Amino acid sequence: MNRAMLESLAVTLLFAASIAAQSQVRELVQPPLLKQEPPAGVNKLAMFSLIPPKPSGCNPAASITTDGNVVSVKLDVVRTNFTMFNPATNVDDKVELRSYGGCPSGPTIEVEPGSVLRVGMHNKLNADDPSCYDNPPAGLGLPPGVGCFNTVNLHTHGLHVSPSGNSDNVLLNIAPQTDFPYEINIPTDHPAGTFWYHAHRHGSTATQVASGESGVLIVRGDREYQAGKKGEIADIDTILHDNSQKAYTEQVLSFQQIPYGCFKDDPHAPGGPWQQLLTKDGYYTAQSKSTDKVSTSPWICPANTSDTAGNKLTNGVVENFGLQLSSASIWDTNGRFTSVNGQVQPTMKIAAGEIQRWRFVHAGIHDTINLQIVKSTPHVGEKDLIAESALSGDRLDQAATVARDCAATAKTLVPQLVIASDGLTLTKIHTLTGVSKSAAQGSNYLQPGYRSDILVAFPEDGTYCLLDQAAPEGMRVKTGANGIQGGGAGPSKSQLLAYIRVEGGHAIPGGLDASVAYIEKALYDGNPQLPEPVRSGLLKGDIKPWAPLADLAQTPPAKTDDVQQANFTINGDGGGNVYFQINGKSYDPDVVNFKRQVNTIDDWTLTSVGEPHIFHIHVNPFEIMDVTTQLKDGTTVSIFDKDGNCRTDLPKDKQELDTQYCGMWHTYHDTVFVENNYQVHMRTLYDRYIGEFVIHCHILDHEDGGMMMNIEIVPDLKAPGNGLGMAGMKHGH
Repeated sequence: MNRAMLESLAVTLLFAASIAAQSQVRELVQPPLLKQEPPAGVNKLAMFSLIPPKPSGCNPAASITTDGNVVSVKLDVVRTNFTMFNPATNVDDKVELRSYGGCPSGPTIEVEPGSVLRVGMHNKLNADDPSCYDNPPAGLGLPPGVGCFNTVNLHTHGLHVSPSGNSDNVLLNIAPQTDFPYEINIPTDHPAGTFWYHAHRHGSTATQVASGESGVLIVRGDREYQAGKKGEIADIDTILHDNSQKAYTEQVLSFQQIPYGCFKDDPHAPGGPWQQLLTKDGYYTAQSKSTDKVSTSPWICPANTSDTAGNKLTNGVVENFGLQLSSASIWDTNGRFTSVNGQVQPTMKIAAGEIQRWRFVHAGIHDTINLQIVKSTPHVGEKDLIAESALSGDRLDQAATVARDCAATAKTLVPQLVIASDGLTLTKIHTLTGVSKSAAQGSNYLQPGYRSDILVAFPEDGTYCLLDQAAPEGMRVKTGANGIQGGGAGPSKSQLLAYIRVEGGHAIPGGLDASVAYIEKALYDGNPQLPEPVRSGLLKGDIKPWAPLADLAQTPPAKTDDVQQANFTINGDGGGNVYFQINGKSYDPDVVNFKRQVNTIDDWTLTSVGEPHIFHIHVNPFEIMDVTTQLKDGTTVSIFDKDGNCRTDLPKDKQELDTQYCGMWHTYHDTVFVENNYQVHMRTLYDRYIGEFVIHCHILDHEDGGMMMNIEIVPDLKAPGNGLGMAGMKHGH
């Protein structure tokens, strides 16, 4: 028996032996909170503050101070040892990951409109970075332009702020062992909402975000609706309370997909230890073939950090781009679990009938989350593993129990009342309910970068499942042995994200069927100060008075024939090289691909060829005007009817993904899914800010691979030098 076979056998025996540990209830904790304090004597915002049900046990390497409207945050970028629960073995895996502040989930930063957010970033990562060598180890699988994983920066995703200087400038490189002073001026008319911050240094974005370099950023508003003041912003925060003026409890749920792996720790390996990744069936390396069993085998991290052959192992890390990040199917095959606030399959507790606001943030890098909330229906005569928070085994092991006990039906699916998308309050509550064959109607589809704020109430006591529902079969891509299916559209099997225990409180009269009306009636009852018909509109889900941005439908661009195009493609040259491109070009940091004029409006058409991608633009949100597709005869048609609802008379989408667009008609976003064979038509106002920033695919390994472009907003396209600098003057760089 050769050494490779011995190592594989040793790993298998070690994996089997580790299953014996017992699971335990792990209550969901909120990320650490860094909150702007109001000036002395002012406590108006207290009513609307985030109310964490349970404080985090992590003390982050971060702090916050407030001086008037200046909010100063100190934030360390560190590499920290902690643990992540692994249901496959029922033990806590030791990990060593990069993060903001050193916690499993970065601290939540809460500020107000009009704040000056100063972030003193301290990059404490190691300057000795093999991925940044002139000739990095081939085993790291680094495509051109990818590397320097310890060089960082900061992106405030979704904020409408300046992209220049030391503001939300993602073209900066903050080297290891250096500090950088960010100053981000949040305008006084900035919408309140759910945003997030994350690493965005091109070439290292995916590795850093996959490691956990992200956190939630909340802009909290106290601007109340005032009749007769047209154009004045009102914040939905001010109506989310009961009739005693007690604010609804809020919970932040940040979903991360951390593909940590344990590697053979060989100090003599060129470039470090991150070349051989331990799996259930042996070591996975850059030389492994796609047909090899190790290529689709779940990854493991033994508790004693060594295998039975005596090889020392690293803790769980995210270091090898080729093995851990650059495959469309990697999240479906590696055995890792989507975490919630850094916890795997935690337990949430809530009272029946209590209305809560949940702020969902997809802080992962690649795979869709098809979010559903379902009441558990245990199998009679068998142990209720859902009620006991006691599922064990990997995701495939759990799949049968989850599918049976967390089945989404009209009698079990809990409605989600979406009040905001990408941090921006909608004009009408988008209610997610109902069940279709693919479970699409009741799913809150979250793509990487998306945020979704919902109101939810549970109708009665019991155990509920927070699910990442299985993706439509039409979108699954077979990738090899054992029927393993690819990623990019959600999991091939339904996955449990969190247990929800509902007890106490009071049942909702009428149960699930009445829960939507129950929440809308509570909004009405809680806000007697509102004038009619604004107050009565709440009974119908009308929240337009709190929508912060004007509808651009009546404001077309000055040149209606000058439509900007962004076409996402992955191309090859036949020689094994793969190119991630927009409009046929890979990213060049020295090229400005789009130059547009400030305070003007553009129409854009977004398309993908071959497979879906995810469009994101910095600084300015956009309004989705239409989504079109082609019929067999070549005719282009809208998927929406005249009222903005998805049409039911069109041929069925074979990929079953077009339902993600239902509810998006004339809504604002900063990130949007672009399905192949569809065209997303959006309109945007380049409001206020000049400077250079980027558009890119928010599948972040695609962005690092080159699927990004620069866009510059200038004062005047017709002026000499576009209105920047004085005519005839030049300077060197």
